[in-house]
Amino acid sequence: MTAVALALLLLGLGAQASAQVAPAPPEATPLPSEAELVEFLANPSTTAAQAYQVGVRLFEVRRYAGAEAAWLRSYSLGRDPTLLVAVADTRQRREDEPGAVAMLEQYLVERPNAPDRASIEARIATLLQSHAVLAVRSEQPGHAILLDGVPVEKKTPADLEVEPGTHTVVVVGEGRHVGEKTVQVAYGEVAELDFGPGTTSEVTVEQSEEATLQAQLAIEKEDTTVRRAVISTGSVAAAALVTGTVLGFMALQEEQSYRDDPSLATADKGERFALFADLSFGLAALSAITSFTLFMTHKNKRKRERETAGLQIDTRGAGATVTLKF
Repeated sequence: MTAVALALLLLGLGAQASAQVAPAPPEATPLPSEAELVEFLANPSTTAAQAYQVGVRLFEVRRYAGAEAAWLRSYSLGRDPTLLVAVADTRQRREDEPGAVAMLEQYLVERPNAPDRASIEARIATLLQSHAVLAVRSEQPGHAILLDGVPVEKKTPADLEVEPGTHTVVVVGEGRHVGEKTVQVAYGEVAELDFGPGTTSEVTVEQSEEATLQAQLAIEKEDTTVRRAVISTGSVAAAALVTGTVLGFMALQEEQSYRDDPSLATADKGERFALFADLSFGLAALSAITSFTLFMTHKNKRKRERETAGLQIDTRGAGATVTLKF
C-alpha cells in the first residue's frame, strides 16, 4: 500500500469515528399549553428574552393570543417599544383593529423619533378606515333585516358592514317575531346582535289597511295590464296562425292548379302565397313566445312577492317608535 492510500484510509476512519461520536442535535422544546403559558409568564424568573422567544414560536404557529400575552410580558420586563408593534400584528390578525391602533399609537408616543414613524402613521390611517361589522343572528334563519330603517337584501344570519357610529337593527320573522337593538360601534369593531326569543323591542307589527289597499290596487292594475298584454299577443299569434294556414292552403291550391293546367294559373302567385304564409307563421311564433314569456315572468314575480313580505316603515313622535307594516 502506498503512502497516499494509507493516508486516505486513515482520514476516512477518522471522519467515521468523528461522525459516530458527534452529539445529536437537541430536540426543540415543545410549545406550552395555555395553562403552562400562564404559569411561565407569571414566573418571576422568566426573562424578557425568554418571553419574547416563546412569543415568536407561538406567532409562527398562529397562536396569536398566546403570542400577544408573551410579548406584552416581555415588554413589561424590558420596556422595548418595538414589541408594541409586534402586539399590534397579533391583534390585527385577530381582527381587533382598535386594539392594533392603540398599540401603534403607544409605540409612537414611547418612541417619538422612530425611524418607521411614516409607515406606522400610514398603517394607523388605513386601520381607521376599517368598517365595523354587525353580526345579526336569530333563533330561526331567514328573518328579514332592517338597518337604520332600510330593508337589506341579506337575511339572518348575516354580517353587515357599517360605518362607525350608532345603528339600529330590526329583525322581523314571518310578521310575528320582532326584535330591535341599537348599538354603537367603532372602526373595525364586530358587534354580535343575537335576536333570541327574549329580545325586547318598541317595534310593533300591525296590519295597515291603507297600505294593504294601495298595494292591492297596484297589484290588480299590474295584473290587468299584463293580462291584456298576454291576451293581445296571444290573439295576434292565433290570428297569424290562422292566416298562415289559409295562405298555405291557397299556395298549395295554386301549385296544384299550375301543375294541372299551366295556362289557368301562374307559379308566381303560388310563391307569393307561400311567402306570406311563412311570414304569418313567423309572426305567430314570435307572438306566442312573447305571450308565454309575459305570463311566466309575471307568475314568477308574484310567487317571489308572496314568499317575501313587503316592509313599510312609519316613524311616530320623535322617532322613538317604529311601526312595520306588511
